[in-house]
Amino acid sequence: MTHDASPIGADVSDRTEERVRLRHGVTGTVTDDGYVLVRWPHAQDLGVITPRQRALLLRLADEDVPAGQDDDELLATLRAGGWLRVTVELDGRPLYTLTPMPPVQAEQPVPPEAVLSRFAVIRRSREGMEAESPRARCTSLLHDMSCLPDAFDPEPRSRAGRLLRAGLWRAGLLALPGTEGDTLPLSQWSAHELWFHGRSRRTTGLGRTHGRTDWAAGHFPVPPPVRESSPGPGVALHRPDTTALGAGDPPLAAVIGRRRSIRQHDDQRPLTAAELGEFLFRCGRNQPTTDEEHVRRPYPSGGMAYPLEIYPVIRLVAGVEPGLYRYDPQAHRLEQAGAMTNAVRRLLRDASVSLHGRVAADPQVVLVVAARFGRVMWTYREMSYSLILKDVGVLFQTMYLVATAMGLAPCALGVGDAGAFEAATGLDPMVEGSVGEFALGSRLPERRAVS
Repeated sequence: MTHDASPIGADVSDRTEERVRLRHGVTGTVTDDGYVLVRWPHAQDLGVITPRQRALLLRLADEDVPAGQDDDELLATLRAGGWLRVTVELDGRPLYTLTPMPPVQAEQPVPPEAVLSRFAVIRRSREGMEAESPRARCTSLLHDMSCLPDAFDPEPRSRAGRLLRAGLWRAGLLALPGTEGDTLPLSQWSAHELWFHGRSRRTTGLGRTHGRTDWAAGHFPVPPPVRESSPGPGVALHRPDTTALGAGDPPLAAVIGRRRSIRQHDDQRPLTAAELGEFLFRCGRNQPTTDEEHVRRPYPSGGMAYPLEIYPVIRLVAGVEPGLYRYDPQAHRLEQAGAMTNAVRRLLRDASVSLHGRVAADPQVVLVVAARFGRVMWTYREMSYSLILKDVGVLFQTMYLVATAMGLAPCALGVGDAGAFEAATGLDPMVEGSVGEFALGSRLPERRAVS
């Protein structure tokens, strides 16, 4: 990729050329009666084509073809359908490539006041610099950044700049000032949330791969399904009788109906070690399985990855010393992960503010839910983090129902301090980081503060 900062001037317009090629992943089928059907990201019947058009189609699959050459009905149909990516070159050197998402919008004049969309970003990729937006109708690969300033000028001096500006406008990467924040549908979206939403869903035509890809196979080892236990001191937890487990619980419908977020705890009768042990056993233990590559727990997990780890931050539990622990779901025990340091106290205080909207009584236990990201990201790419958050959601509902059945006080928290968790554990946040928090304690006998 070229980083020449000198602008491309108007005097090079006659040396600028558009070249087109079939976008990645396109396949074609020729029927017995001569009809041609192209597929991915959608399907389109091209009808019966001539031998010359068939030769052109084969060329487009193998190489970049000058847009002005053989520019017949077939080429126009392919461009309108979003089957072609367009590369603009200067003296044979590629400047940028636009890959549109079908259907391609018709060319229209670019208003001089158009500016970069507030949802657009320019980032480095393996092939160059990519200009992207969750609202865009194409991907933009910038091979040479020198053409970009000219494209942002209301009146580009070069043909390359004019072509790029027109392409960015049709793609939705440019917008008129005031049009992305003066109505509720767009004002309600922050840039990062719309990006996350767009990246977590399949978008037809953009060429992103969703679902299982196993992209890391052959490059990186698979993260193990069970996290290695710590050799340090631990606390053996009460293991309830599985045959009698839940025998005294109210019916499921009643538990669902009674579920509430309870924010106050009874410090005169705090949570006990046995109650904490039963709660963790019922919510997060590893269940027996013959599959060595996966584990199974009481809640579902995308791809059976089970990336979540539970770190109880204990302020007041009868029979357990205060501090930070990691729940070992395989051995059903607590591993000492840290003493009551300032970082651990920050986790408790942050949970208190999240519970009450102000500094108030700290919860008896904060269950910090962390994710071993590689368990999901080794297999999935675009949708990995959304799968992790879905796992957090089903774990939280499981915790709510178990706590309600046991007569405890549960409350999921809306936000947590990932930096404090990193400081408290010393974990690499790119490998394992906090993704959720859940407060737990004993209920006040006479008071029920609910959400």
